[in-house]
Amino acid sequence: MKKKVLTALIALAALAAVLAACGDGEESFSGTDEHGREYGAVCALEADSPDGWFRVPAASHSESAMGKMMVDTTRLDYLTVIKTGEEYSLIYHATSTDMNNVRLVFDGEEMAAQTEKSGNLENYRFDKLTYEQLSGEIAVRVYVATMMKRDTNFTLTLDLAQAVLVPEGTQAKEV
Repeated sequence: MKKKVLTALIALAALAAVLAACGDGEESFSGTDEHGREYGAVCALEADSPDGWFRVPAASHSESAMGKMMVDTTRLDYLTVIKTGEEYSLIYHATSTDMNNVRLVFDGEEMAAQTEKSGNLENYRFDKLTYEQLSGEIAVRVYVATMMKRDTNFTLTLDLAQAVLVPEGTQAKEV
């Protein structure tokens, strides 16, 4: 049984690598926002930053190498963060339904998301977050629909210093 699970995970990782290699390269943006910031440029996202939409690199952390691999092969390597005044929204971009029903966990309480399908992506949007919640480790709980058929936990760390400014309403790039 373990050999079949490992084989399936290796196949998923290989498929993800092939799909990534077949992409059309980096997405480019042109223009500037109302604050004179250039779209597509790295703009460190800080609590006092002007409002905007950002693609933020995210690293996953799991207690198991297999769990980390499953998480990383079923999501984009960035999350979208929307800053509006003192509030933030975070959009988690799932590339597979193998891991679904994404929830954030703060102080032991689960936060459900609004979901929206965009091509082959399932976008989980969490609203009314604070800068402090985004700047630390973010606890995430997902349902593993294949193999395990149960919830699993991992954490995400956003690299807010490497946030890329994108035009408002920019959809995540499909894989």
